[in-house]
Amino acid sequence: MQTIQLYVEGMRCPRCVRQATARLRDLPGVATLTADRGTGQITVTGDVAATDLLEALAGSSFTASVRPRP
Repeated sequence: MQTIQLYVEGMRCPRCVRQATARLRDLPGVATLTADRGTGQITVTGDVAATDLLEALAGSSFTASVRPRP
């Protein structure tokens, strides 16, 4: 199981958080996800590829990128 941190530009309100997480929640391999609208970050754990997460957010009003691991 891995942890992927996404930065989601434009995720500033509770509605935005719900929309962004709804696009990711049901992807195969996603075990958990948490969102922090203050930082614009979504943390996903599971057996899912970062490209799948980014593709799920593509075409939405959000621009997402993967945060590098520290």
